Amino acid sequence: MDNNIWPVEYFHNPNSNKPIEQIWADIDGYTFEGMYENESMSEKIDFVIPFPPLKMKGKTVKGMFFSQGTDTIMEKFPKLKEIFFPIANSMFSSYPRSKHARYYFTCYYNPRREAYFKNTHQDKKDIIMLPLQDADFTNENIIAPTFNTPKTLDIFCVSTVYPVKNVPMIAKALLEYEKKYGRILKVKYAIGSSLLKINEDKTLDYSRLRSDAQHQLKQIEAILGDVRKYIEFVPTISYEQLPKYYTSAKCCVLASLLEGKNRFISEAMACDTPVVVFKDFNKYSRGDYPIFFENSGEYAVEFTPEALCDAIRKVILNPGRYEPRKNYLKYSGRKNFLNLCIDSNPYYKFNLPDYQKGRILDNIWVNEAMQKNYQLSTYDFLYGRNPAIQKIKGMKNITSIIEFFYSRFGIKK
Repeated sequence: MDNNIWPVEYFHNPNSNKPIEQIWADIDGYTFEGMYENESMSEKIDFVIPFPPLKMKGKTVKGMFFSQGTDTIMEKFPKLKEIFFPIANSMFSSYPRSKHARYYFTCYYNPRREAYFKNTHQDKKDIIMLPLQDADFTNENIIAPTFNTPKTLDIFCVSTVYPVKNVPMIAKALLEYEKKYGRILKVKYAIGSSLLKINEDKTLDYSRLRSDAQHQLKQIEAILGDVRKYIEFVPTISYEQLPKYYTSAKCCVLASLLEGKNRFISEAMACDTPVVVFKDFNKYSRGDYPIFFENSGEYAVEFTPEALCDAIRKVILNPGRYEPRKNYLKYSGRKNFLNLCIDSNPYYKFNLPDYQKGRILDNIWVNEAMQKNYQLSTYDFLYGRNPAIQKIKGMKNITSIIEFFYSRFGIKK
Protein backbone atom coordinates (compact mmCIF):
# COMPACT_ATOMS: atom_id res chain seq x y z
CA MET A 1 0.00 0.00 0.00
CA ASP A 2 1.44 3.34 -1.08
CA ASN A 3 1.96 6.17 1.41
CA ASN A 4 1.94 3.88 4.44
CA ILE A 5 4.18 5.60 7.00
CA TRP A 6 4.64 4.26 10.53
CA PRO A 7 4.20 7.31 12.87
CA VAL A 8 7.26 6.61 15.01
CA GLU A 9 7.51 10.16 16.34
CA TYR A 10 4.55 9.51 18.66
CA PHE A 11 5.69 6.18 20.10
CA HIS A 12 8.04 7.55 22.73
CA ASN A 13 6.98 11.19 22.98
CA PRO A 14 3.54 12.07 24.39
CA ASN A 15 3.82 15.78 23.64
CA SER A 16 3.68 16.98 20.06
CA ASN A 17 3.58 20.63 19.02
CA LYS A 18 1.79 19.86 15.79
CA PRO A 19 -1.83 20.92 15.23
CA ILE A 20 -4.20 18.09 16.15
CA GLU A 21 -5.39 17.81 12.55
CA GLN A 22 -1.82 17.09 11.42
CA ILE A 23 -1.43 14.50 14.17
CA TRP A 24 -4.61 12.77 13.04
CA ALA A 25 -3.30 12.79 9.48
CA ASP A 26 -0.01 11.28 10.68
CA ILE A 27 -1.86 8.53 12.58
CA ASP A 28 -4.06 7.83 9.57
CA GLY A 29 -0.90 7.60 7.50
CA TYR A 30 -0.51 3.97 8.53
CA THR A 31 -2.84 0.98 8.35
CA PHE A 32 -2.21 -2.76 8.39
CA GLU A 33 -4.90 -3.33 5.75
CA GLY A 34 -2.47 -3.15 2.83
CA MET A 35 -0.37 -5.95 4.28
CA TYR A 36 -3.27 -8.34 3.74
CA GLU A 37 -3.53 -7.53 0.06
CA ASN A 38 -0.40 -9.62 -0.48
CA GLU A 39 -0.90 -13.22 -1.45
CA SER A 40 1.65 -14.31 1.16
CA MET A 41 -0.67 -13.01 3.92
CA SER A 42 -3.89 -14.45 2.54
CA GLU A 43 -4.04 -17.25 5.09
CA LYS A 44 -3.82 -14.78 7.97
CA ILE A 45 -6.88 -12.72 7.02
CA ASP A 46 -9.71 -12.85 9.57
CA PHE A 47 -13.42 -13.07 8.81
CA VAL A 48 -15.38 -12.55 12.02
CA ILE A 49 -19.18 -12.48 12.11
CA PRO A 50 -20.80 -10.74 15.08
CA PHE A 51 -24.21 -11.10 13.42
CA PRO A 52 -25.02 -13.44 10.53
CA PRO A 53 -27.57 -12.93 7.77
CA LEU A 54 -31.02 -14.25 8.68
CA LYS A 55 -33.93 -15.47 6.56
CA MET A 56 -37.35 -16.51 7.81
CA LYS A 57 -40.86 -16.46 6.34
CA GLY A 58 -39.79 -14.52 3.27
CA LYS A 59 -37.87 -11.91 5.25
CA THR A 60 -34.08 -11.58 4.86
CA VAL A 61 -31.95 -9.42 7.14
CA LYS A 62 -28.30 -8.69 6.42
CA GLY A 63 -25.51 -9.72 8.75
CA MET A 64 -22.11 -8.10 9.29
CA PHE A 65 -18.49 -9.19 9.36
CA PHE A 66 -15.24 -7.49 10.27
CA SER A 67 -11.76 -8.06 8.88
CA GLN A 68 -8.40 -6.40 8.36
CA GLY A 69 -8.68 -7.61 4.76
CA THR A 70 -12.17 -6.34 3.97
CA ASP A 71 -11.35 -5.09 0.48
CA THR A 72 -9.48 -8.28 -0.42
CA ILE A 73 -12.58 -10.27 0.53
CA MET A 74 -15.11 -7.95 -1.11
CA GLU A 75 -13.19 -7.71 -4.37
CA LYS A 76 -13.13 -11.49 -4.59
CA PHE A 77 -16.78 -11.85 -3.50
CA PRO A 78 -18.59 -8.65 -4.56
CA LYS A 79 -22.05 -10.22 -4.11
CA LEU A 80 -21.32 -10.66 -0.41
CA LYS A 81 -22.73 -7.15 0.10
CA GLU A 82 -26.18 -8.57 -0.67
CA ILE A 83 -26.19 -10.36 2.70
CA PHE A 84 -23.39 -8.74 4.74
CA PHE A 85 -22.31 -5.27 5.82
CA PRO A 86 -18.49 -5.24 5.77
CA ILE A 87 -16.63 -3.63 8.71
CA ALA A 88 -13.06 -2.47 8.12
CA ASN A 89 -10.33 -2.83 10.75
CA SER A 90 -7.01 -0.98 10.38
CA MET A 91 -5.54 -2.89 13.36
CA PHE A 92 -4.20 0.48 14.53
CA SER A 93 -5.73 3.67 15.91
CA SER A 94 -5.90 4.99 12.37
CA TYR A 95 -9.17 5.13 10.48
CA PRO A 96 -9.33 2.37 7.86
CA ARG A 97 -8.94 3.05 4.14
CA SER A 98 -11.30 0.37 2.87
CA LYS A 99 -13.21 1.25 -0.30
CA HIS A 100 -15.92 -1.36 0.26
CA ALA A 101 -16.71 -1.21 3.99
CA ARG A 102 -20.02 0.10 5.33
CA TYR A 103 -18.57 0.53 8.81
CA TYR A 104 -15.14 1.63 10.03
CA PHE A 105 -13.64 0.62 13.36
CA THR A 106 -12.38 3.90 14.88
CA CYS A 107 -11.38 2.55 18.33
CA TYR A 108 -12.86 5.50 20.23
CA TYR A 109 -15.79 7.89 20.05
CA ASN A 110 -14.18 11.18 19.05
CA PRO A 111 -16.75 13.45 17.34
CA ARG A 112 -14.21 16.14 16.47
CA ARG A 113 -11.90 13.67 14.76
CA GLU A 114 -14.81 12.03 12.91
CA ALA A 115 -16.03 15.40 11.64
CA TYR A 116 -12.54 16.31 10.46
CA PHE A 117 -12.12 12.94 8.73
CA LYS A 118 -15.44 13.13 6.88
CA ASN A 119 -14.84 16.75 5.92
CA THR A 120 -11.49 15.83 4.36
CA HIS A 121 -12.79 12.55 2.87
CA GLN A 122 -16.07 13.51 1.24
CA ASP A 123 -16.34 10.10 -0.41
CA LYS A 124 -16.56 8.52 3.07
CA LYS A 125 -19.19 10.81 4.61
CA ASP A 126 -21.74 7.98 4.78
CA ILE A 127 -19.43 5.49 6.50
CA ILE A 128 -20.75 4.39 9.91
CA MET A 129 -18.07 5.02 12.53
CA LEU A 130 -17.89 2.42 15.31
CA PRO A 131 -15.86 3.31 18.42
CA LEU A 132 -14.74 -0.31 18.54
CA GLN A 133 -12.00 -2.62 17.36
CA ASP A 134 -11.46 -6.37 17.34
CA ALA A 135 -10.15 -6.10 20.92
CA ASP A 136 -13.70 -5.22 21.96
CA PHE A 137 -14.91 -8.59 20.66
CA THR A 138 -13.10 -10.37 23.50
CA ASN A 139 -15.23 -13.27 24.71
CA GLU A 140 -15.75 -12.39 28.37
CA ASN A 141 -17.25 -15.82 29.05
CA ILE A 142 -13.93 -17.49 28.19
CA ILE A 143 -11.57 -14.72 29.24
CA ALA A 144 -12.85 -14.56 32.80
CA PRO A 145 -11.54 -14.97 36.36
CA THR A 146 -10.46 -18.50 37.21
CA PHE A 147 -11.69 -20.11 40.40
CA ASN A 148 -9.66 -20.00 43.61
CA THR A 149 -6.55 -18.55 41.97
CA PRO A 150 -4.13 -16.82 44.37
CA LYS A 151 -2.44 -13.53 43.43
CA THR A 152 1.07 -14.92 42.98
CA LEU A 153 2.21 -12.29 40.45
CA ASP A 154 2.55 -8.59 41.01
CA ILE A 155 2.46 -7.81 37.30
CA PHE A 156 1.44 -9.76 34.22
CA CYS A 157 2.11 -8.48 30.71
CA VAL A 158 1.23 -9.81 27.27
CA SER A 159 2.62 -8.01 24.23
CA THR A 160 5.34 -8.10 21.63
CA VAL A 161 8.64 -6.48 22.48
CA TYR A 162 8.68 -4.21 19.46
CA PRO A 163 9.61 -0.54 20.02
CA VAL A 164 5.99 0.64 19.98
CA LYS A 165 5.40 -1.21 23.27
CA ASN A 166 8.03 0.75 25.27
CA VAL A 167 9.04 -2.31 27.30
CA PRO A 168 12.31 -0.65 28.48
CA MET A 169 10.09 1.86 30.30
CA ILE A 170 8.60 -1.01 32.31
CA ALA A 171 12.12 -2.22 33.14
CA LYS A 172 13.04 1.26 34.40
CA ALA A 173 9.85 1.39 36.48
CA LEU A 174 10.76 -1.93 38.14
CA LEU A 175 14.16 -0.53 39.15
CA GLU A 176 12.45 2.62 40.42
CA TYR A 177 10.05 0.48 42.48
CA GLU A 178 12.96 -1.37 44.09
CA LYS A 179 14.72 1.92 44.82
CA LYS A 180 11.69 3.72 46.29
CA TYR A 181 9.93 0.86 48.04
CA GLY A 182 12.65 -1.68 48.73
CA ARG A 183 11.02 -4.58 46.94
CA ILE A 184 11.58 -6.45 43.69
CA LEU A 185 8.23 -7.12 42.05
CA LYS A 186 7.35 -10.51 40.61
CA VAL A 187 6.66 -10.02 36.90
CA LYS A 188 5.77 -12.43 34.10
CA TYR A 189 5.89 -11.18 30.52
CA ALA A 190 4.63 -13.21 27.54
CA ILE A 191 5.93 -11.82 24.24
CA GLY A 192 3.78 -13.96 21.95
CA SER A 193 6.61 -15.46 19.91
CA SER A 194 7.93 -19.00 19.91
CA LEU A 195 11.17 -17.62 18.43
CA LEU A 196 12.26 -16.61 21.93
CA LYS A 197 14.26 -19.40 23.57
CA ILE A 198 14.70 -19.72 27.33
CA ASN A 199 18.03 -21.32 28.20
CA GLU A 200 18.41 -23.83 31.03
CA ASP A 201 19.77 -21.12 33.33
CA LYS A 202 16.68 -18.95 32.48
CA THR A 203 18.70 -16.48 30.43
CA LEU A 204 17.23 -15.36 27.11
CA ASP A 205 18.23 -16.37 23.61
CA TYR A 206 16.47 -13.86 21.38
CA SER A 207 18.77 -14.27 18.37
CA ARG A 208 15.89 -15.47 16.17
CA LEU A 209 13.64 -12.49 16.89
CA ARG A 210 13.28 -9.53 14.57
CA SER A 211 16.16 -7.08 14.88
CA ASP A 212 14.07 -4.30 16.45
CA ALA A 213 12.76 -6.74 19.09
CA GLN A 214 16.34 -7.89 19.77
CA HIS A 215 17.34 -4.27 20.29
CA GLN A 216 14.55 -3.78 22.85
CA LEU A 217 15.64 -6.83 24.84
CA LYS A 218 19.25 -5.66 24.74
CA GLN A 219 18.10 -2.36 26.22
CA ILE A 220 16.25 -4.22 28.96
CA GLU A 221 19.39 -6.23 29.78
CA ALA A 222 21.40 -3.00 29.95
CA ILE A 223 18.83 -1.48 32.33
CA LEU A 224 18.28 -4.46 34.61
CA GLY A 225 21.56 -6.35 34.42
CA ASP A 226 20.36 -9.78 35.52
CA VAL A 227 16.92 -9.73 33.87
CA ARG A 228 15.89 -12.92 35.70
CA LYS A 229 15.72 -11.03 39.01
CA TYR A 230 13.03 -8.71 37.68
CA ILE A 231 11.11 -10.23 34.76
CA GLU A 232 10.30 -13.78 33.76
CA PHE A 233 9.96 -13.56 30.01
CA VAL A 234 8.10 -16.43 28.35
CA PRO A 235 7.65 -17.05 24.62
CA THR A 236 3.93 -17.79 24.50
CA ILE A 237 0.98 -18.75 26.69
CA SER A 238 -1.91 -20.70 25.21
CA TYR A 239 -5.23 -18.89 24.92
CA GLU A 240 -6.83 -21.43 27.25
CA GLN A 241 -4.25 -20.68 29.96
CA LEU A 242 -4.39 -16.89 29.69
CA PRO A 243 -7.25 -16.37 32.18
CA LYS A 244 -5.28 -18.15 34.90
CA TYR A 245 -2.33 -15.81 34.45
CA TYR A 246 -4.47 -12.69 34.31
CA THR A 247 -6.32 -13.79 37.45
CA SER A 248 -3.08 -14.54 39.30
CA ALA A 249 -1.78 -10.99 38.81
CA LYS A 250 -2.36 -7.97 41.03
CA CYS A 251 -2.23 -5.72 37.97
CA CYS A 252 -1.51 -5.71 34.26
CA VAL A 253 0.79 -3.05 32.82
CA LEU A 254 1.00 -1.55 29.33
CA ALA A 255 3.63 1.07 28.46
CA SER A 256 2.56 1.99 24.91
CA LEU A 257 1.70 5.54 23.89
CA LEU A 258 0.16 4.86 20.47
CA GLU A 259 -1.25 1.69 18.93
CA GLY A 260 -4.67 0.12 18.39
CA LYS A 261 -7.33 -0.47 21.04
CA ASN A 262 -5.19 -3.20 22.65
CA ARG A 263 -6.71 -6.59 23.44
CA PHE A 264 -4.49 -7.01 26.53
CA ILE A 265 -6.36 -4.24 28.34
CA SER A 266 -9.74 -5.82 27.56
CA GLU A 267 -8.60 -9.28 28.60
CA ALA A 268 -7.14 -8.05 31.90
CA MET A 269 -10.35 -6.25 32.83
CA ALA A 270 -12.49 -9.21 31.76
CA CYS A 271 -10.44 -11.31 34.21
CA ASP A 272 -11.09 -8.71 36.95
CA THR A 273 -7.47 -7.57 37.06
CA PRO A 274 -6.88 -3.80 37.20
CA VAL A 275 -4.77 -2.22 34.49
CA VAL A 276 -2.00 0.37 34.67
CA VAL A 277 -1.45 2.52 31.59
CA PHE A 278 -0.06 5.94 30.78
CA LYS A 279 -2.75 8.61 30.72
CA ASP A 280 -1.31 9.65 27.36
CA PHE A 281 -2.03 6.25 25.77
CA ASN A 282 -3.72 6.94 22.40
CA LYS A 283 -4.63 10.42 23.63
CA TYR A 284 -4.68 11.96 20.16
CA SER A 285 -6.98 9.21 18.88
CA ARG A 286 -9.24 9.20 21.93
CA GLY A 287 -9.94 12.84 22.60
CA ASP A 288 -12.09 12.79 25.74
CA TYR A 289 -12.92 9.08 25.47
CA PRO A 290 -11.43 7.09 28.40
CA ILE A 291 -9.01 4.20 28.09
CA PHE A 292 -11.10 2.34 30.65
CA PHE A 293 -14.26 3.19 32.55
CA GLU A 294 -14.64 3.97 36.23
CA ASN A 295 -12.43 2.24 38.80
CA SER A 296 -10.80 -0.32 36.51
CA GLY A 297 -7.18 0.65 37.16
CA GLU A 298 -4.77 3.56 37.38
CA TYR A 299 -3.17 6.03 35.00
CA ALA A 300 0.51 6.91 35.17
CA VAL A 301 0.23 10.68 35.05
CA GLU A 302 3.52 11.31 33.22
CA PHE A 303 5.55 9.32 30.73
CA THR A 304 8.29 8.56 33.26
CA PRO A 305 9.46 5.43 35.12
CA GLU A 306 8.58 7.03 38.46
CA ALA A 307 5.00 7.81 37.44
CA LEU A 308 4.54 4.26 36.17
CA CYS A 309 6.12 2.87 39.34
CA ASP A 310 3.78 4.93 41.56
CA ALA A 311 0.67 3.88 39.63
CA ILE A 312 1.69 0.23 40.01
CA ARG A 313 2.28 0.79 43.75
CA LYS A 314 -1.18 2.31 44.17
CA VAL A 315 -2.89 -0.69 42.58
CA ILE A 316 -0.87 -3.26 44.51
CA LEU A 317 -1.59 -1.59 47.86
CA ASN A 318 -5.32 -1.16 47.23
CA PRO A 319 -6.66 -4.40 45.78
CA GLY A 320 -10.22 -3.79 47.01
CA ARG A 321 -10.53 -0.44 45.25
CA TYR A 322 -10.99 -1.74 41.73
CA GLU A 323 -13.89 -3.38 39.86
CA PRO A 324 -12.56 -3.92 36.34
CA ARG A 325 -14.77 -6.86 35.34
CA LYS A 326 -17.92 -5.17 36.61
CA ASN A 327 -17.09 -2.11 34.52
CA TYR A 328 -16.06 -4.20 31.54
CA LEU A 329 -19.41 -5.98 31.51
CA LYS A 330 -21.23 -2.67 31.96
CA TYR A 331 -19.58 -0.90 29.05
CA SER A 332 -17.90 -3.56 26.90
CA GLY A 333 -18.08 -7.27 26.08
CA ARG A 334 -19.72 -8.94 23.13
CA LYS A 335 -23.30 -8.08 24.07
CA ASN A 336 -22.55 -4.35 24.09
CA PHE A 337 -20.41 -4.75 20.97
CA LEU A 338 -23.29 -6.25 18.99
CA ASN A 339 -25.90 -3.81 20.25
CA LEU A 340 -23.69 -0.90 19.17
CA CYS A 341 -23.16 -2.41 15.72
CA ILE A 342 -26.90 -2.96 15.26
CA ASP A 343 -28.03 0.35 16.73
CA SER A 344 -25.52 2.41 14.72
CA ASN A 345 -26.98 1.32 11.38
CA PRO A 346 -30.44 2.70 10.42
CA TYR A 347 -30.93 -0.35 8.22
CA TYR A 348 -31.72 -2.50 11.25
CA LYS A 349 -34.17 -0.02 12.73
CA PHE A 350 -36.22 -0.16 9.53
CA ASN A 351 -35.65 -3.77 8.46
CA LEU A 352 -35.31 -5.85 11.60
CA PRO A 353 -38.70 -7.09 12.84
CA ASP A 354 -39.56 -5.92 16.36
CA TYR A 355 -36.37 -3.85 16.59
CA GLN A 356 -35.66 -2.27 19.98
CA LYS A 357 -32.53 -0.30 20.71
CA GLY A 358 -30.04 -2.14 22.92
CA ARG A 359 -32.15 -5.33 22.95
CA ILE A 360 -30.84 -7.46 20.10
CA LEU A 361 -30.37 -10.54 22.30
CA ASP A 362 -34.00 -10.30 23.43
CA ASN A 363 -35.45 -10.01 19.93
CA ILE A 364 -37.79 -12.98 19.47
CA TRP A 365 -37.78 -12.83 15.67
CA VAL A 366 -33.97 -12.81 15.62
CA ASN A 367 -33.74 -15.72 18.05
CA GLU A 368 -36.25 -17.76 16.09
CA ALA A 369 -34.55 -17.00 12.78
CA MET A 370 -31.12 -17.73 14.28
CA GLN A 371 -32.35 -21.12 15.46
CA LYS A 372 -33.87 -21.98 12.08
CA ASN A 373 -30.81 -20.86 10.11
CA TYR A 374 -27.95 -21.95 12.38
CA GLN A 375 -29.45 -24.11 15.17
CA LEU A 376 -28.19 -21.64 17.75
CA SER A 377 -29.69 -18.91 19.89
CA THR A 378 -28.50 -15.36 19.22
CA TYR A 379 -26.51 -15.50 22.45
CA ASP A 380 -24.83 -18.79 21.56
CA PHE A 381 -23.91 -17.57 18.09
CA LEU A 382 -22.47 -14.33 19.46
CA TYR A 383 -20.39 -16.13 22.07
CA GLY A 384 -18.85 -18.58 19.62
CA ARG A 385 -20.75 -21.78 20.34
CA ASN A 386 -20.01 -22.78 16.74
CA PRO A 387 -16.77 -20.98 15.76
CA ALA A 388 -16.72 -22.73 12.38
CA ILE A 389 -19.42 -20.34 11.17
CA GLN A 390 -18.38 -17.28 13.16
CA LYS A 391 -14.62 -16.79 13.36
CA ILE A 392 -12.71 -17.90 10.28
CA LYS A 393 -9.06 -17.35 9.32
CA GLY A 394 -7.37 -17.65 5.94
CA MET A 395 -8.77 -17.15 2.44
CA LYS A 396 -9.25 -20.86 1.83
CA ASN A 397 -11.51 -21.17 4.86
CA ILE A 398 -13.13 -17.79 4.18
CA THR A 399 -13.94 -18.92 0.64
CA SER A 400 -15.60 -22.06 2.02
CA ILE A 401 -17.74 -20.17 4.55
CA ILE A 402 -18.80 -17.57 1.97
CA GLU A 403 -19.81 -20.33 -0.40
CA PHE A 404 -21.84 -21.81 2.48
CA PHE A 405 -23.67 -18.48 2.93
CA TYR A 406 -24.12 -18.03 -0.82
CA SER A 407 -25.74 -21.46 -1.03
CA ARG A 408 -27.93 -20.92 2.01
CA PHE A 409 -29.19 -17.53 0.78
CA GLY A 410 -29.51 -18.40 -2.92
CA ILE A 411 -26.72 -16.16 -4.22
CA LYS A 412 -25.03 -17.17 -7.44
CA LYS A 413 -21.31 -16.53 -7.79
